[in-house]
Amino acid sequence: MSLFGGLAAAGLGGAAIAQAATDIAPVAPALPEAGAVDAATKAALDQTDAEFSQVVVVRRPYRRPVVVRRPVVVVRRPVVVRRPVYVRRPRVYVR
Repeated sequence: MSLFGGLAAAGLGGAAIAQAATDIAPVAPALPEAGAVDAATKAALDQTDAEFSQVVVVRRPYRRPVVVRRPVVVVRRPVVVRRPVYVRRPRVYVR
């Protein structure tokens, strides 16, 4: 947009805003009294409240959590059984 086109657009926008500000706003409809609800709405609200206030208890069996450990490595080593070795030492005589 050129400089003059931008000014023209801004001028039209400003004129529209000024005209909207001078128009008389329509009168809002009268609000019902605080806490006054018609019978149909009250019945619908009560039914919705009854539906959402239901308590559903689902019992599931307890399962212990799986524990991840390092694998157990079983190593079979031979058991060597030897005869006891008797060492004969010479007797020491003290004079």
